Amino acid sequence: MKKLTILTTILLALTIVITGCGNKDTANPPEKPSGEKLKITFADYGSSVMPTATAYNYSADYIREKSDGRIDIDVVSDAVLGNETEMIQQLMDGTMQMAIVGSSVFSKYIDKLEAFQLPLLINDYEKEQIAFNSPEGKVLLDAAEDIGVKVIGYAENGIRHFANNIRPVNTPDDLNGLILRIAPSTMLQTSMELLGANPTPLNYGEVYTALQNKVIDGEEINITSLYAMKHYETIKYVSEIGLYPFPSLVVVNLNFWNSLSPEDQALIEEGFDKGKEKLFNEYLPSFEEKSKTACIEAGLEFNSIENKQVFADKVKPVYDKYKAKSPEIKAFIEMMEALQ
Repeated sequence: MKKLTILTTILLALTIVITGCGNKDTANPPEKPSGEKLKITFADYGSSVMPTATAYNYSADYIREKSDGRIDIDVVSDAVLGNETEMIQQLMDGTMQMAIVGSSVFSKYIDKLEAFQLPLLINDYEKEQIAFNSPEGKVLLDAAEDIGVKVIGYAENGIRHFANNIRPVNTPDDLNGLILRIAPSTMLQTSMELLGANPTPLNYGEVYTALQNKVIDGEEINITSLYAMKHYETIKYVSEIGLYPFPSLVVVNLNFWNSLSPEDQALIEEGFDKGKEKLFNEYLPSFEEKSKTACIEAGLEFNSIENKQVFADKVKPVYDKYKAKSPEIKAFIEMMEALQ
């Protein structure tokens, strides 16, 4: 009996060791040598004519050139590989290596990234870049690792405004009863309700048809998307307010990222950083100007909302709610508020 007990103990110890080794391999997959050829599929839910797509292709070309063709990133735009909701799930599952997704898509899993889109907190591109490059902002981005993905870069399609078919918006009262499409997000839903609108979450590719069929009255949208997605065919009024940015995050599966050598990780991050610089300095300003001109020529009426503070006052409860969620979110909001 004593021998049997000793044998059982040894077998149990071996089982624990083997299981522990297996878990360690899963969390830290074997590192790919920096000399190994890499083919990476990069999924983009947005239109291939958007400035962000131009930036991603620039990044891919930069990485390909700097690695002498060893690292090949294939950018697949126009939601060919799925919408944002599908992409984030595939990234988490490990069935997708890399994708670009809007920060609001994370709201189903974590709430820290929603802080980047609090209404009127970040209302221009200079503040947006400060936000993402700040220590406080990077802490929020790191929270994505809790769901098995890593943010390695970001881009921007344009600051959001109000667009609808009923009337120009100048005060919160003008939003009363308007059925507005929003990106799926708990925080955006609450914010629009506080402003008096009737928010309806829809995936990006469904908006044109919903506008055309009058299922919705309008949307919160950037001018670049109004043009690129041809929403100008179904919209009458655009009220510019600088509501919030709509950052697109370059996201990779965490296990895949950890399998890359530090040298390859650094080169890929450098490539997307170079693309981001080109985006903010060249591609986005040029495309915004082109988009607004095309929308005006199509008959859209633009107005600028002068009193933004009345809108900010309406959504203050959202700020209070998110400050109370975590010290990290509170620190980020207060840092950005100090820039106002």
